[in-house]
Amino acid sequence: MFSLSQRFPVLNRLSTAMPWVWSGLMVAVAFSIRAPMQGMLGGGLAYSAFYPAVILSAYAFGRAPSIAAAMASAALGFWCFVEPVYAWKFTPNVLTAFVFFALTCAVVITIITGATGALRELSRELGRAKAVADNHAALFRELNERMSHQMRLVAGVLALQAKGEPEPQVADSLRRAMERSVLISRVHRELGGRSDEAVDFDAFAAALARAICAERDQPVERIEVETSGLKLSLEETTSLSVALAECLGALLDADVPGRMRIRFDARARHAEVAISGADGAEGALVSVSNGYLLRAMTEQLGAALTLRTDATGSALVLSMTRGAAAAEAGSAGTLH
Repeated sequence: MFSLSQRFPVLNRLSTAMPWVWSGLMVAVAFSIRAPMQGMLGGGLAYSAFYPAVILSAYAFGRAPSIAAAMASAALGFWCFVEPVYAWKFTPNVLTAFVFFALTCAVVITIITGATGALRELSRELGRAKAVADNHAALFRELNERMSHQMRLVAGVLALQAKGEPEPQVADSLRRAMERSVLISRVHRELGGRSDEAVDFDAFAAALARAICAERDQPVERIEVETSGLKLSLEETTSLSVALAECLGALLDADVPGRMRIRFDARARHAEVAISGADGAEGALVSVSNGYLLRAMTEQLGAALTLRTDATGSALVLSMTRGAAAAEAGSAGTLH
């Protein structure tokens, strides 16, 4: 489809001529403002009315139209407003005023056109940088998706290997590795494409708990997530969710009876995994919390694992120092 400029070439010529037309109109307006004041001002301030026209032309249309406006302004001021009007005059004071106006216009045009040119170049560079950033973001999203698929593939291979492994301990290790691979894949899928927004950790933790229960053939009602309205960055969500998954998996593997409840204490800024309504839960919690693998994993992720008993019962407490979120709050603390 042809554009209007292609159908009507005259539009291109009009578009090219418009800066010159507007510059001429601004000079004409300046002349019409100065002319009625000639009787009062005489030869004084002969060029002053033309400064705005030159400045606006330089800012809006660039160097060439503004130079033309300055030349027209100098000629009109010299011929029409400097005494004696409509006559040639070459006295030193007349020539000095003329040269001063010309030099001032040259400096103004140079500075303004240089600044506007630099701003246009900066705008183009920002546009190119934004295009590159958008392209990189698309590549990272694709990479994230590919990593999710690869982790699921690895999990499938590990599951097949575990089924054919005669050694129970090796098979159990392979199954655990498969579970971690699936969880990492789900984390990637949940977080993909959301790099600029906070994560609703209540919903994320609930989905993670359902996945863990499903993998261990446990009813999803065994793990309950209390609503807290907690919002975390992607990095914090990833670190805490992996530590939380390891902790919940260890508790389920320890055959802790009853329902487990996950609650987030926003005031104390701790993430708590609490056991309620279960007899003998405290002993199981102590056994799980003393596990070297669980402690090493949580510390590697920048989290800490402690055992606490209070009025609400026994609880495993996961805590992690926050990054940007703590800085915005004005203090460093543990993840709540």
